[in-house]
Amino acid sequence: MNKIASLLLFLIRIQGVFAQQVILPDVPKKLEFAGITVNLDADAQKLVQNEVNTLLTPENKYLIDKLERIQWYFPIIESILEKEEVPEDFKYIAVSESSLLPDAISTSNAVGFWQMKLAAAQEVGLRVDKEIDERKNIYASTRGAALYIKRNNLIYRNWISSLFSYSLGASGISKIVPSQWTYAKEVDFNAQTDRYLLKTIAHRIAFEYKINRLKESRFSIVEYKNTKGKTLRDIATMTNTDINELKNYNSWLLTDTIPSDNNYSVAILVPTENLEDIQLKLNLKNELASSAANFPILKRLTVVTASEEEPIFYEINGKKGILAKAGDDVASLAKSSKMKIDDFLNYNDMTNKEFVEEGKIYYLKKKDQKGPVPNHTVLTVQTMWQISQMYGIRLKNLLHLNRMKTEQIIQKGRVVYLQKKSPKDQPIKLLNNKDSEELEKVPIKEQYDGKEEKVLVKDAIQPETTEKLAKPIGKPIISESIINEESDKKNNRPSREEDDIIVISDKDDVLPTETKKAPVNPTPPAAVKNTPVNPIPTTVKTAPEKTTATPSPTTISSSGVHKVDIGQTLYSVARQYNVSVKELAELNNITTNEHIKVGQTLILKKSNDSPTNTVVEKKSIKPATSTTSHVVKKGETLYSISKSYKVTINQIQEWNNMSDQNAKLGQKLIIKQ
Repeated sequence: MNKIASLLLFLIRIQGVFAQQVILPDVPKKLEFAGITVNLDADAQKLVQNEVNTLLTPENKYLIDKLERIQWYFPIIESILEKEEVPEDFKYIAVSESSLLPDAISTSNAVGFWQMKLAAAQEVGLRVDKEIDERKNIYASTRGAALYIKRNNLIYRNWISSLFSYSLGASGISKIVPSQWTYAKEVDFNAQTDRYLLKTIAHRIAFEYKINRLKESRFSIVEYKNTKGKTLRDIATMTNTDINELKNYNSWLLTDTIPSDNNYSVAILVPTENLEDIQLKLNLKNELASSAANFPILKRLTVVTASEEEPIFYEINGKKGILAKAGDDVASLAKSSKMKIDDFLNYNDMTNKEFVEEGKIYYLKKKDQKGPVPNHTVLTVQTMWQISQMYGIRLKNLLHLNRMKTEQIIQKGRVVYLQKKSPKDQPIKLLNNKDSEELEKVPIKEQYDGKEEKVLVKDAIQPETTEKLAKPIGKPIISESIINEESDKKNNRPSREEDDIIVISDKDDVLPTETKKAPVNPTPPAAVKNTPVNPIPTTVKTAPEKTTATPSPTTISSSGVHKVDIGQTLYSVARQYNVSVKELAELNNITTNEHIKVGQTLILKKSNDSPTNTVVEKKSIKPATSTTSHVVKKGETLYSISKSYKVTINQIQEWNNMSDQNAKLGQKLIIKQ
């Protein structure tokens, strides 16, 4: 009996030992950092694995506290890096440098979250004096670090090199960074690779693994900006926050009173359940203020245009955007913005089955992970996509915050969460009748139906001022009724020394991908508040000597037919050949509302040999007999080559047995003419 009891006790102890063992992530041979593939040989893999094991063991209070700080500060860092167009992976530098402790000081007198020396901090515009040390301010120091990283990337054109420069400075790595890393999409690490690079990679692997397995923190950090001349005690009283706690997270302030020369951001750590109350006390926008009358916030960037063909750019919720005009499609907007169609669709949470809609502003940069205000209250029937476009928040994040798996129509009066997850065990929050009545009083223009509205606008806003849409953006599906004849009428810490910045030319041409047919479900465009009558800004011509001539229409070839290319619509083809949509539709025995498909052949003029409304079959076009050879030059894409020879991408692929659309430098292509 005693033997059985001893055996059971032994087994229980063994089970306890195994239960206490920490499960650690395995370091792969290949991973991605800042969009660049990093290959680790066996030696580098072993070094990184040892570093990962050291970072995650033992699971003591020091590690637990660090993981909690990561939850507090990462949303702030991610948001700033995204706005500064620096890859999100660089947030792990702050963890590696300071463990996200604002008062961290190195042996070489590097200070703060990003461990900057005095000269480096002043170089990127941070204030460091007897009153303030912005190296300890999470908002200011992150912007400064992003500026430094971005500047070095202009020199080396490789984010891994920019990571390396954070350790030794731009000039410090000039003789040791491999020359082949410039513009490289793939790099190799081995045992001789600088330990700073290996250490940062280890931090990414270790803490990314841990973060994905953490419970949501019970606390969040709120930013307070209206701080001129106030004391931390004033802010603590206003927010019912412990003054000592407030001082701990704002050690950048070295005096009792915040200087009145600027609004310095104060970080306030608050319990998550009190987040909304604190935000309201800080005069942040509440539910009524976050209605459709205030978002999206627009600012026109293109002041004047010389022709109707020129794109018109806007700033939408602080991000660059483009206005969809009559006849525009996904392909034309992407081309005007010098980006890939896939990126355009991704930035706007669209699929290749959806078309853009005239009068709407579309994002040209990634939307944020959280909204600018805590909540949105639905005034009329809306979809989650419309709300995501209004506030510049990614659709998948919006669905996640509101515990939804798929997009759906939201009922009137429902409160949609934009910054934190909706309560799990509480019913869906709806405003009461009184609140709904107040929301109905928000001035909203009538829906735009494709015709001019007779609206008088006082004190028209100048291009440089901020405009606000008075109506949410609709789903980007083009209204078929608009496409008609009427349309034709309208290691050492950073020792950042002064470096010469080498400015390199813009990116090469990008290759669009195919867009597919959209379901017919038109949604009226949003009107722009305090702007001229038509939601499409009026074209303004400059002085005659500066005016750019409007491109002339393409001449109809002797064959009298056109093969539909990627992203084209009946309207864009008609405009290309200077014919009316109605005439083009009649020639091809189709309606003006009908979608045309990629590869479809359209008749452009009447033929003496065949009836007007006979559609030409694909087989009636005989392949060209003469051929030419084209050698791919730097910057060329299959798309740009197809345009220069007036053939389609599919034809080039077929003639050259290509399985994809990637044209390689120096590749010889057969072009049939």
